[in-house]
Order: sequence, then structure tokens, then C-alpha cells
Amino acid sequence: MSTELGKYVESIRTMRELSQRQLAERAGISNTEVWRIETGQRKNPTPAVLKALAPHLEVPYEELLIKAGYIEETIDHSGYTEKVFRDDKGNVVDILRMAKEMYEKDSDWANIAYRISKELSSEDISAIKAVATSLLNKNKKRKK
Repeated sequence: MSTELGKYVESIRTMRELSQRQLAERAGISNTEVWRIETGQRKNPTPAVLKALAPHLEVPYEELLIKAGYIEETIDHSGYTEKVFRDDKGNVVDILRMAKEMYEKDSDWANIAYRISKELSSEDISAIKAVATSLLNKNKKRKK
């Protein structure tokens, strides 16, 4: 699986016109680590490394987990879905919880909204809420 991940990362990186060094700097990892992943020498990149790469490759973190060979198990709950990722020994490496309705409507938006809530400052989140509220109000007026 790691060869598949390596080719995938390299393909996306070159499509985004990033060098290995640029991707590494943006993700906060070494360019040697990017090279090892792309050549398949890094057999099991950690979820932390994959999580750091995902936003700069503009792909969902869970997609990188799957490409890296982590086993995905989906558990449906009444209002949300859990995706449990395990390594080849069965150890849990990460659990992602997603609002079911939002994720089913637009999984990319659901992933972005989740990342916003985890990665941005409260000031940035307030600014995004203000823009979203303004758009919703504008849309509401159009429908009347």
C-alpha cells in the first residue's frame, strides 16, 4: 500500500506544482520524509504526518489514511458516523466523527468545516461565521 500512497502523493504534489521541499515546509515535516513516502521507503507514515500533508495536498486526511493502508471501519450512530482507522495489527490510530447529514450532502465541505473548527483561531472562526451568516441571509432574501 505504501507504494500506492507514494505515487498518489507525488502525483498530487506535482499537479499542485509543489516541490518536495515546498510541501515539506508547508506541512512542517522534513523533505526527506516526503521523499521517503513518495519512494515507498516510509512503509507506515504516521497519522500525524498524513494529517500534516492533507491540507497542502488539498485532499481529505482520511483519503491519505486509506491510501497508506490503514483499515477503515465505519460505525453508524443516530446523528453521526464514526470512521475508525486501524493499523495492520488492529491498533486504533485515529477516529473521525462526522455529522451524518452534512457529510452525506457534501463530504468535502464537512471535512473543511471540521478542519476549521480544529485548526483556526476563534477570531478566524468568527469571521467565517459572519461571512456564512451574511450569505445565508442574502440567500433567504432572494427566496422571498
